[in-house]
Amino acid sequence: MSNIFLLPQSLSKRERFAFSWEYLLENIPDLGQELVDFMTQRAGNSSSEFIKATTYPYTTSAIQPDILLECQDFDILCEHRLESELSKHSLDDLLKSASQSNKLTYVALISNSYCLIDTEILESEVAVQHYLRPRDDVNTSMSYFCWQDIYALVAQSSVRLAHEFAEYMHFMDMQPWQHSVWGNLFLSPNVANRFSSNWRQVIEYFDGLAVTSKLSGYSGLEVIYPLPWLQLLYLHASRSVQHNDLLSVSPYLVATVWVKGDERDRIKALQGVSSSFELPENPEIMVEIRASVADGLWMVKTSSRPKLAATYYTSLDRVVSANSQQMQQNMLHFVKAVFNHAQSITESK
Repeated sequence: MSNIFLLPQSLSKRERFAFSWEYLLENIPDLGQELVDFMTQRAGNSSSEFIKATTYPYTTSAIQPDILLECQDFDILCEHRLESELSKHSLDDLLKSASQSNKLTYVALISNSYCLIDTEILESEVAVQHYLRPRDDVNTSMSYFCWQDIYALVAQSSVRLAHEFAEYMHFMDMQPWQHSVWGNLFLSPNVANRFSSNWRQVIEYFDGLAVTSKLSGYSGLEVIYPLPWLQLLYLHASRSVQHNDLLSVSPYLVATVWVKGDERDRIKALQGVSSSFELPENPEIMVEIRASVADGLWMVKTSSRPKLAATYYTSLDRVVSANSQQMQQNMLHFVKAVFNHAQSITESK
């Protein structure tokens, strides 16, 4: 691989992680073997001798797995999911590539949180032959591998480099969430459904304002046009986020503010914003606001499409509770504070 210390600054978070992961497995091949053993054992397959790992292995193909685990008897193409959602085409293309290889090749998806994979893909003939998925009693609803399980493999190594890489994985929010009630929120659809039921007071609040809201995605809530200029307030829980200067810790309760594309003054008012405040009803809950990572770029885009102008964060640990009423109140206080704060900023400038 390339010199790990000379990686270009232009790499994305996902690319940098892939190259660093390859470097770790290259220098600790026993860990590579443990990884192959772990994945094949959970899939109910026989293991094989690990040879090497290669990041973005295909030089002439548009289909690029994040890393290829080369073994004596087969290869494994690994698709990494960190923050972005899985696209149907990416898995389809990798399965097609695996089926056309001269050597037995599997495709494995490793995700940081819940991914919904089309049943049609999972039940296809090519997936039955080439898709490596867990089939044991651990996280039985998962049709893919989870970074938090691999984090445990790395963290238990006695090699210093592995310990340092585990710290890197922790920075990437790949560690298990140690919460007695909600710890499997990002792994279990059943737990996610229970979490979503706690948006009830928020939904009732916006119903009282004659504003439409609806459950969305894995654990989210869409509030549609709560204000004439605010096209969408999207609320959800997240394992990892783009901003890395937060005092809040993973996982997060997140609110994204999507402003109508032609509301340039409102977008400008949120440009460069970075602050924090405590909830009056619960001072233990600190809310942080950051401008969109696109920030000023929105001002030169003339499209009428909604613009992500700002994002609010708080530590989910401070919000969730075994007491549903308390949890619903915490979620409502967070949302009302975000809603009022966004209004105050845009209307005062």
